[in-house]
Amino acid sequence: MLTSPEPKGLVPFTAESLELIKNHIAKKCNEEHEEEDLKPSWGLEAGKKLPFAYGTLPQGTVSEPLEDVDPYYYVKRNTFMVLNRNRVIFRFNAVSILCTLSPLSSLRRAVIKVLVHPLFRLLILISVLTDSILMCMSNLPEWILAVENTLLGIYTFEILVKVIARGIWAGSFSFLGDLWNWLDFSVTLFELITRSSPLSSLPMFKTIRTLRILKIIPLNHGLQSIVVTLVQCLKKLLGAIALALFFLTVSSLFGMGLFMGNLKHKCVRWPQEDGNDVMYNGTGSQYHILERENFYYMEGARYALLCGNKTDAGLCPEGYMCVKEGSNPDNGFTSFDNFGWALLAMFRLMTQDYPELLYHQILYASGKIYMIFFVLISFWFAFYMASLFLGILTMAYEQEKQRASEESRDMDSKCHQTVKEFEEEHEGAEMETTQIEMKKRSPTSINTTLDILEDTALGHKEEPETSRKECPLCWYKFTKTCFIWKCSPCWIKLNEFADRIITHPLFDLFLVICIILNICFLALEHFPMSEELMSLLAIGNLVFIGIYTIEMILKIIAMHPYGYFQISWHIFDSILVVLGLTEMLLADIEEITVFILVPLIFIKLGKYAPPFKNLMRILGRALVALKDLVLLVSIFIYFSAVFGMKLFGRSYKDCVCHVDQDCQRQRWHMSDFLHAYVTVFRILCGEWIETLWECMEVAGEAWCIPFYMMVILIGNLLILYLFVALVSSFASYDATTEVSKEAKNLQLAVAWIKMVINCVLLKILCKEKTVSTEATDQTCDPSVKENISGHTLSELSNTQTFLRYKDQSSGTEKTPVTESESQSLIASPSVSETVPIASGESDIENLDNKETRSKSANGSSKEKMKQSSSSECSTVDIAISEEEEMVYEHEKSKLHKNGYERKSSAGQVSRESRNGKIWRNIRKTCCKIVENSWFECFIGLVTLLCTGTLALEDIYIDQRKTIKIFLEYGDMIFAYIFILEMLLKWVAYGFKAYFSNNWYKLDFMVVIVLCLSLIGKTREDLNPLASIKFLRALRVLSQFERMKVVLRALIKTTLPAVSVFLVCLMIWLLFSVMGVFLFAGKFYECIDPTRGERFSVFEVMNKSQCENLVFNESMPWENAKLNFDNVGNGFLSLFQVATFNGWISIMNSAIDSVGVYMQPSFEHSLHMYTYFIIFVVFGLFLPLCMLIGVIIRNFNKQKIKIRRIKYLYNGKAEETVPGTEEALVCRLSETSSPP
Repeated sequence: MLTSPEPKGLVPFTAESLELIKNHIAKKCNEEHEEEDLKPSWGLEAGKKLPFAYGTLPQGTVSEPLEDVDPYYYVKRNTFMVLNRNRVIFRFNAVSILCTLSPLSSLRRAVIKVLVHPLFRLLILISVLTDSILMCMSNLPEWILAVENTLLGIYTFEILVKVIARGIWAGSFSFLGDLWNWLDFSVTLFELITRSSPLSSLPMFKTIRTLRILKIIPLNHGLQSIVVTLVQCLKKLLGAIALALFFLTVSSLFGMGLFMGNLKHKCVRWPQEDGNDVMYNGTGSQYHILERENFYYMEGARYALLCGNKTDAGLCPEGYMCVKEGSNPDNGFTSFDNFGWALLAMFRLMTQDYPELLYHQILYASGKIYMIFFVLISFWFAFYMASLFLGILTMAYEQEKQRASEESRDMDSKCHQTVKEFEEEHEGAEMETTQIEMKKRSPTSINTTLDILEDTALGHKEEPETSRKECPLCWYKFTKTCFIWKCSPCWIKLNEFADRIITHPLFDLFLVICIILNICFLALEHFPMSEELMSLLAIGNLVFIGIYTIEMILKIIAMHPYGYFQISWHIFDSILVVLGLTEMLLADIEEITVFILVPLIFIKLGKYAPPFKNLMRILGRALVALKDLVLLVSIFIYFSAVFGMKLFGRSYKDCVCHVDQDCQRQRWHMSDFLHAYVTVFRILCGEWIETLWECMEVAGEAWCIPFYMMVILIGNLLILYLFVALVSSFASYDATTEVSKEAKNLQLAVAWIKMVINCVLLKILCKEKTVSTEATDQTCDPSVKENISGHTLSELSNTQTFLRYKDQSSGTEKTPVTESESQSLIASPSVSETVPIASGESDIENLDNKETRSKSANGSSKEKMKQSSSSECSTVDIAISEEEEMVYEHEKSKLHKNGYERKSSAGQVSRESRNGKIWRNIRKTCCKIVENSWFECFIGLVTLLCTGTLALEDIYIDQRKTIKIFLEYGDMIFAYIFILEMLLKWVAYGFKAYFSNNWYKLDFMVVIVLCLSLIGKTREDLNPLASIKFLRALRVLSQFERMKVVLRALIKTTLPAVSVFLVCLMIWLLFSVMGVFLFAGKFYECIDPTRGERFSVFEVMNKSQCENLVFNESMPWENAKLNFDNVGNGFLSLFQVATFNGWISIMNSAIDSVGVYMQPSFEHSLHMYTYFIIFVVFGLFLPLCMLIGVIIRNFNKQKIKIRRIKYLYNGKAEETVPGTEEALVCRLSETSSPP
């Protein structure tokens, strides 16, 4: 816990203390000068626990008035404090309440005891939770009214207690001095007034009661802290909010000026020349009555076709004329006729909710030229504002996190100082106990969501010790007798046998293979499936459950039950086995398999995957540290759903005919809590405009728009802040974290298998075992000789010590490799692949030390390893820092770029040779040409022209003969220029240097593409070759240095995140398998061909009844386009859900599903919304945070690395590079040869 700078102890608040405070107040009123500047102590705030530096609470100090230990409050605010038995600090005003109740009054002290008692707070919390649950229920029974009256009485009693204990408004910490008390008092008073009046049945008065849900926030200090932090962040966002409002206002005014009234243009049927047409009205007017049926509608469209009178606007079909009449589209809610609707449309564009519909409406009504306006709004304004808000939130979070960290370190130093002082005053044994308690409550466990916990190992280590001390001695005897089995010698031998099995590396490899096969069996589920495959999968499931059961039994025998259940992964394995056996006995319960057993099997694989374990550990720590923020987001969603249900529930029931002509209730409404919750969740996912239109249809604009703006703005602020916090947590991901014992055994088993395979191949390829090393080098591949150059035989033999398994906990025997095997391994041409075991990743200890000692002990070695070479037969490479390697590569590429390359061929040309001089001059000339800045600019211009001409080859190219001929000649010219450039670089740099550069490889590929496209134009059967000419646009990447830098940085920061991407892919595979188990074969429906709609379940109940209904000789039993019939379709459907584009149709099919071969029924499976909500949270939001966090970490590492490279290059490389370049110039002039 936190400590005060100078703890003075706990002093009871007496009459003398009250007299001192009164004298101080009088003295302060008489003196004009101000007192010293005191600040409140961060660790002694109200609501926090008293630091343990003050020792244990003496007898008689609990729930009694005490002098305030913080000088700021005692001197300047004139308060006293009270501690409850949980050491929580409460502060009260020291002046008299209601002019009669002093701090020493018996009534006030009794009321304070009630207020600070933990049971009183628990009573209020239970009351609020009960009230919140009752609010979300509809059609309540009559006895619920008595419960509500009881809860109202509890709230009234709480207010009276607070008023008597704290006072009404005068002084510090008064009742009305807290804004949360204002909310509580207002809601309670309003509910007391309207309880017995007829106004209580109105939706508005029911809505006010829902504010009671927010009372949970002041009951939790962590929630209060995060609310204060968000308010501070909101203050920092005021500038960005003002800028966003300014841009919205300006763009809305522009929209009004450009599109006012245009969305009312519709295609209206033009009257015939004779007067007998029914469209004439009775007034003799030549214009027909403009009714809905006279507008032109596209097939299946809900609103009339829009049109415009401009050349590039939408045109009407024959017989119709574009007239400005009728209402605006979307029931009149989409328009630019006034500032309010224009502002709503611009806000919709800024949030990118269904923008394509608004694009089409404006382009049809006003013309395609206005696409520029939407490009500016969507790609500049929306993206810029989103980046601005996210950047400010990130900066605010980092500042708050740094502030909390500094205060934590400051309190930590003061805590240690206080402990030292206490050690000097008290006895050692008593101080040791106090120190242990303080360590367990160290500042790393501060109750705030901003302090990401870095190290909680101390707390986890101390907790078992404390729990053991609290347990009686008989419990330990019972545990030792029943859960630690050491019965007989036979049992001990069985125990040792089981231990050798479970600690053997091949055992872990076998388990991994079984888990992967189990996942493959789960992924093979599909619809329709044959009986043979179904029985095979069922048998496989039984086999895998049996294997997991045997694994658990073996580990229990080897480790005893007590030791087995001390490991969390073993507890997880036992749960998996129990659920698997339960699923075998209760095969009808599908939910056990889908929601519990399948995820556990996937998680079991994570035990052997270090990236998965690291990410899950980081996620767990982040969620623990951010528990208050997650709880606040959940409370807000719950409150919004209840608020919307109470405000609009009756309107959705009474005015449903305004939305649907058949008066059928829509899918998205707020008549009950589940639909309200799902609607709020959809709003927070970014789709809100369509539900807003329906809300305004039934309840009006006055209430719907403020409610939606509240949910969008506050909800997105909370989610963005949570997103920033999670990304910051995952930015600490390190792929080089120490792997587990299971992963080490897995690596060792794979290494053994590779060794066995290599030995078998050696025996097959090299049959003569007694051949000397020189003969072996001649008979086998000579490339191996180059790979092991610089090594002696003894050195290579000593590097095989990694094969000696030295795990102390296992009983396996050591199997060292003999010298003959080592020699045969060296001589083999198939050993160019290194064994993937390195120091720190296996069970070998002090590998480097052993190798060093073996090398130093071998005095007969005549060859030493070169510093720049590495052996492929050894698992330990020469240690070269990455920065030095990058500097070396940089200088190497620079020298190659200048045309200098080190050559050492047998046919060297003499310096005095005339041919050599000519060839050298040619290379120098070519090098000067390609390195010339004008030549580079020319090639860059040609590249841009070559890419730009691709835009002219559209579908109308055959009609433009001149442009077509121009493009054909242009392609030939571009090809010749690029071929000439390639030849010049070949001569200047040589083949090796040219094809060692990846950018030159890209240029070479583009040249090949150009040549193939020219060849494809010569013959019709080669036309597909001409289509690949669009790949030549890739050449732009290699011509501009800044673009290459960006692309290189993107690749370097993205490639290390491949392991995280695989983890995210496994999460999606899990949800795809779950989707197959839940929805396979259930998205089929019987369609009416005449209407294009689904038959009602009352008309058709299953597939057999549907096949009996034949319309035009066609079977209307059809499947949805996006379904979960197999894992592949599941992935596609999940991707559609992840984009939030077209995901509504997938959810509709899921919640209407009844069963296989059954006709879907409207909202038959409403609980299936849970699957999609869980996927959005755990399959989309959290993996996105993982990927972005890891990419940001890699980006920061690259920045640090580049800074080091610049330091090495500027500090050291500049001194050595010139000399190296001169040496290479001399070498080049001596050994010039054709490429």
